[in-house]
Amino acid sequence: MVDSASSEHAEFEFFHSVRVFYVLAVACGIALCYCLFQLVEIFFAGREGLAPLTRAAILIPLVVGCSSLAMFCVSRMNLQKAVLIISPAGIWMPATMPQLLPWTSVSQIMLFGEYGSPKNIAVILRDSLDPGTHPQVTKVSPGRSGPQSLVLSPALLRNTKTDDLLVLMKRYHKKFGRTPDADSGAPDQPTFHSSGWTGIEE
Repeated sequence: MVDSASSEHAEFEFFHSVRVFYVLAVACGIALCYCLFQLVEIFFAGREGLAPLTRAAILIPLVVGCSSLAMFCVSRMNLQKAVLIISPAGIWMPATMPQLLPWTSVSQIMLFGEYGSPKNIAVILRDSLDPGTHPQVTKVSPGRSGPQSLVLSPALLRNTKTDDLLVLMKRYHKKFGRTPDADSGAPDQPTFHSSGWTGIEE
């Protein structure tokens, strides 16, 4: 959980949620088990299929084995490294961004999500970005005229509420994201509508 009142100029580090990774591991293990079972059934029984007891005798060990293997792989992962850093200087995702994204390159920060999907945070980037900033963009709007943006998924972060993270980022952007154009009263960037988004970028 983000304590935005703890320090006005603090640097916040966010880590992957271990629980989410274990849930994904079990889901992947079950999917792998199903594929293996289908191959076994086709190879040994053909179109007739296996008897119910035989199916259970094969399927149960496969589910347990594949799920255990997937969970073991997660336990060996290093989830103690920060995957998102929010600071007065900007936003940085060490695993995917070669360098920090300054607040002055951010035009807008907003929520998006459709059809019951988890709410995510879209960091809309300014049109006038220097060439070195473009490789940092991890998602482009599917719409032809949609703005470039960085997408954050708070549901994948440990002990982090979407609303808390959004408030923190908007507070930092408001304080540290002003540019000479904004100070001179230049018009704001066009408003971005969440209906242009169709998914989540991993």
